[in-house]
Parts: sequence; structure tokens; C-alpha cells
Amino acid sequence: MSSSIKVIYFDMAGRVEPTRLCLTLGGVPFEDEILTWESWGAMKPTVAPRHMPLMELDGELISQSVAMARWAAKISKYEGRPLYPEDPLEALRVDEVGDMIGELFLPVVKSFSLPEDEREKFCVAAVSEGGDVHKWLVHIDSILGRSTSGFAVGDHLTLADISIFTGVNMFASGHFDLISKDCLAPFKNIAQHREKIANIPEVKARYADKEGVFSVYKA
Repeated sequence: MSSSIKVIYFDMAGRVEPTRLCLTLGGVPFEDEILTWESWGAMKPTVAPRHMPLMELDGELISQSVAMARWAAKISKYEGRPLYPEDPLEALRVDEVGDMIGELFLPVVKSFSLPEDEREKFCVAAVSEGGDVHKWLVHIDSILGRSTSGFAVGDHLTLADISIFTGVNMFASGHFDLISKDCLAPFKNIAQHREKIANIPEVKARYADKEGVFSVYKA
């Protein structure tokens, strides 16, 4: 394991929160370096073509949020069990859930390239019944509904749970300006899962003093 870990991002959850949360749950010490838009503007040319979020391991710069989260899960254990399974089939299922959360964000990302007068209509359609975001929320809700443990994969906490928790909280927080927070309202299994993860002592402690977009991460 690296002796020095620095996570670099803005004062928001975004795509780096799974990495932060895995390290927190695993009790792995790390420096959480918070950048302003001004400091990122100065740093950006020196790290291009890489972009935020970033991580520094013993001075080596690492990018790509999914790779960062998977690495953090591999080195972290919670209650003696790894957040990233050693069993290949369980690991596949964890990766599948993580990729589903990526699919959940694709329509939002696509909307940024649309003319302003088309964005709102596009986003409303995406979270409405039959829309691309709604379809993935239905599927994720059904996965959680079939679980007998309350966890997304297997019988213990994994990166899959952290991916769902941080992913749906991005929608609940109002982070996406044209996506209604109410888009999660129909999904009772997702709501129960959010509450389950939020009540884990280490999770509660991480967000206890945080406000703003982090408020939805609290139990």
C-alpha cells in the first residue's frame, strides 16, 4: 500500500466520492486536497490531458475516477471483508453495478452539449417514465429489491453499495441543475439502501459536519 495518498478535487462529491468513502470505510489515511476553480485553472495545464478528479500516490499522479475507486476498494476492508471482492464472479457483479451508475449519468452528460432551450426538455424526459435515467433507476431498484441482505452484491458492504449510494445522492443533492430531486421518489428500495448506508457509523461520521450538497449523504 502507498504510504502517502492524496485525493484532489473540489469541495463537492462528484465522481471522486466513491474513492473518498472507500478509504474512509477502510480506515486508510489520506489527504483530501480541496481545490478552488482558480487553483484548478492554474493546475490544469500542468496535468493535461488528465482531468479532475486526481489522486497522488507517493508523489505519482493518477487520474480516472473509476480506476481510483476500484483501487481504493481493493485496499480497503470493512469489518474484515474487502470492499472489492476477491472472488472473480462477485467482482464482476460489483463492476456491473458500478458501470450501471455510469450509464445513469450518460444522459446528463449528453444534455450539456445541447442548446440551452433544449436541455430542460431533454432532462425532464430522461427522468420521466421510459426515459434513460428512469430505466436505470428501475433496474437498480429491482436489484436492491431482490437482495436478502440489503446490500447490492452478496451479504456484505462492497464498492457496489458505495457506487449506488454516491451515485443516486448526486441526483438527490440537486447537483444537476435541470434534474428534479423528486426523480428518486418512486424507488423505495433505493431509499432504503440510502438509509442503510448512511447509517453506517463511519459514513455518519464522515458527513456529520458537512453541509450543502453533502447534506443528502446524512442519515
